[in-house]
Amino acid sequence: MLIGYGNLALTPAVDGAAAVNLAALVDGHPARVARIMGGVGSVRLRLDWSGPADIRIVAVLGITCPAGTSTVLTGKRAGDSGYARALGGNTDLQEVVSLPDGSRAAWFVLDEGIEPLVGLQLEVMAGAFDVGEFVVLQGVELGHQTEWSVERIDPSLRERTLGSGVNVVLRRTYRKLQMTFTPLALAEMRGQGLANGMDLDALGYAVTGGTRVAAIPRWSLQGGVVDVTELHRTAIYGQAAPGQASHLGGNYYSSGWAFEEIPPL
Repeated sequence: MLIGYGNLALTPAVDGAAAVNLAALVDGHPARVARIMGGVGSVRLRLDWSGPADIRIVAVLGITCPAGTSTVLTGKRAGDSGYARALGGNTDLQEVVSLPDGSRAAWFVLDEGIEPLVGLQLEVMAGAFDVGEFVVLQGVELGHQTEWSVERIDPSLRERTLGSGVNVVLRRTYRKLQMTFTPLALAEMRGQGLANGMDLDALGYAVTGGTRVAAIPRWSLQGGVVDVTELHRTAIYGQAAPGQASHLGGNYYSSGWAFEEIPPL
């Protein structure tokens, strides 16, 4: 599975349109929206940050342009004058996808080994829309056991009337993903044996305190080609609850994590 993490200080901008509440684009709350308006044909959403970073996962959540709207994601390296760097994966042309909860999104998985970036541009072929969150994360890949599960949590309030009818106060549902990693070697556990010099111990610390993460249990086909359908149906943006790490003997360890979604409107 692919886990996205990181806490980059992102600076948003819009080219080709006006924006209201632009800070909501990167505030970690997909239910707070930035409104993009006045564009003609297409709009370019841009994010910049202070130092080069290895980016693997990008997403726009709660976007309101019609499903099927085309998007193109490109990058900027230190020293580049613009956002022309091709990023591989499904970044060249990804349509906005309608999800089962009624929201729309576009998720991207960049090629592994892309040069570190200092900015991103997402061109959206629409002139006016809302966006709940523009997500940019580093990523690590970890094997997981086959028994992973996803549950949709319904926090709606229900009570019985005197006549045994049911009153319901609707609340937004969200998903909870639970999984157990396949046995981890010592280097993966605490020897910087994962991508970007990470290990599970360091990753667990990096996602504490409600730090925003992404968890994608299914996203690729054989040969590394991005499975766009599974990517959009299984990707979760939210927070992580790292479980305890257990010693399996020798230099091998096991751990189970849970991820809870923070949904858009």
